[in-house]
Amino acid sequence: MVATAVAKTQDGEKLSSRDQLLKAAGALMTERSTIDISLSDIARKSGLNSALVKYYFGSKNGLLLALVKDVLGKGIQQMDGLLEMELNPVEKLKLHVKAIINVYFRFPYVNRLIHYMFEDPELGREVAETISKPLAETQRLLLEDGIAKGVFKPVDPMMFYFIILGACDQLFFGQHILRSAFGIAEIDDNLRRRYTATLLDVILIGIVADKPAG
Repeated sequence: MVATAVAKTQDGEKLSSRDQLLKAAGALMTERSTIDISLSDIARKSGLNSALVKYYFGSKNGLLLALVKDVLGKGIQQMDGLLEMELNPVEKLKLHVKAIINVYFRFPYVNRLIHYMFEDPELGREVAETISKPLAETQRLLLEDGIAKGVFKPVDPMMFYFIILGACDQLFFGQHILRSAFGIAEIDDNLRRRYTATLLDVILIGIVADKPAG
């Protein structure tokens, strides 16, 4: 039997050893702006024995997969609720895009981590089934609803998926460009808001159907 510990967040929320390992891995990737972290790094950051990684997750890749599911799981569950909201398609799309950018703002490593996992066929299938496919399906339904109501122009859902995900991630993936080309050391909440507003303007100009003359 492996002994487990319980820590608390700043809000007093109890964290199991499993959650401490996930929290430590995410914190390290955020601090270092890289997903290249070791088990010993995670152990030091969490204050736990690295053997607990194998106990809870089976391997480092198992931990990283669990982290992706932990970060994105709630958002995936909430997407069904978005589709059922009594809002027009434009407002639903705005909420969807804002939610994606907020995830990348809070967890800037997550998209790089997903790309890494797709290099492994087994991990890639798991991520596709639990994250990518549900996200793509939500976007398809949002588009179809807007098109049926005459609000959106006809759009290829697959192309839309890659355009939206790429645009939402690019600011965070390109932080080195922000520093070198624009002299911006970090992405703060104000920059996140400006980027979100600009991206939504560009998307909506392209997708919202032209109003009939008169």
